[in-house]
Amino acid sequence: MHVTFICCPFQTSYGWYAESLKQAVERKTGSAIDWVASNCGCGDPIEVGKRFQTQDCEYFELPHVRAYESKTAWKRWARVRVRHFSYLFRAWRYQNLSKDSELIHFQQILNAYGSSVVFHWLKQHSKAARVITVHELDSYQVQFPEKNKLYNKADAIIVHCDELKRKLADFGVQPDSIHVVFQGASLPEFVDDKPREGLVFYGGHKLMSGKGIRTLFKAMAILKERLDGNAPALKVHGHYGDRVPEEAQRLAEQFGVADKIVWLKQLSMNDMVQLYQTSLLLVLSYTGGFAGLPAAVAAGNRLPVVSTPKAGIPDHLGECGVWVEEENPQDLAERILELLNDPARRCEIGAKLRKRAELYLNWDSIADRTLAVYASAVKNKSNRTALGTQVR
Repeated sequence: MHVTFICCPFQTSYGWYAESLKQAVERKTGSAIDWVASNCGCGDPIEVGKRFQTQDCEYFELPHVRAYESKTAWKRWARVRVRHFSYLFRAWRYQNLSKDSELIHFQQILNAYGSSVVFHWLKQHSKAARVITVHELDSYQVQFPEKNKLYNKADAIIVHCDELKRKLADFGVQPDSIHVVFQGASLPEFVDDKPREGLVFYGGHKLMSGKGIRTLFKAMAILKERLDGNAPALKVHGHYGDRVPEEAQRLAEQFGVADKIVWLKQLSMNDMVQLYQTSLLLVLSYTGGFAGLPAAVAAGNRLPVVSTPKAGIPDHLGECGVWVEEENPQDLAERILELLNDPARRCEIGAKLRKRAELYLNWDSIADRTLAVYASAVKNKSNRTALGTQVR
């Protein structure tokens, strides 16, 4: 089967995900997957510097019109219209460059790969079966929830957790077409005798949105007080660019923990793995968004996770997570302190997480589940074609 991916080609978490999945599916099928891509418009230094995850793709560039609320009415009107037509043209280019495919897999993220482009893409006629992985919801589809019914034109939808599946179903997407496939993780071979120190936190692409960073810094202040200033350092990384948000720095200063925060900013996947192999705990105080990537990488590297039961984390960790209440810094500090004082329990949890990763999160398992979704999509496409079904 001739498959084409439409997805980010750069060295972001999404580019890494797509390449890892592509390689795993190719190993399973023995058939090469094509890759269609464009500049996404995020302004990330990795995009601006053209640091590709893969050079083996059909890449094109188009001007990207950023979202901007002008104070002048006609300027707002003009910008909305220009953005609309630029996304429409981008969707047409994606479709044209993948027109010979039997199945097209669109990795929905943001901007040029966001919901607006996906919905334009779905409105076009296609002979191929169409699968969409919704990595996260963007502001457009949340602001206009009725637009999400356009997903019903796809032959299958992939999400990484039950929470997002329920949200899409609430938006009017047919539940039977939504499949949960976990975020994958590489499973490096290593001897777990490296010295571990400090805490680690993953800030994603939007450090100040849904990550519970205020709660986390409050918890760090409690630890600092309880441990008489000897609290471990908190290493913060993510894909939020090469500059730390000023609001985050002010929060650290406000709670008196700036001296305990190490801003690592954006790391390669190899550096992320090294970091997780040499840290004591991963702390995820999320209230929203998606944190399957750090949870899966932690599991693959025997790193215990203290987390809220949100953001797809329970799906990936199962019974192996150490759960805390949302926006409860006292609870978060207590759970962290318990594990810091109990090396044997940390080791036990780490071993269980690695076992879970080997069973459910390895890329071969993710490829098997993805191929099952492909088979379902092809069947749905065939049935629709036979019946002449037009989804509105």
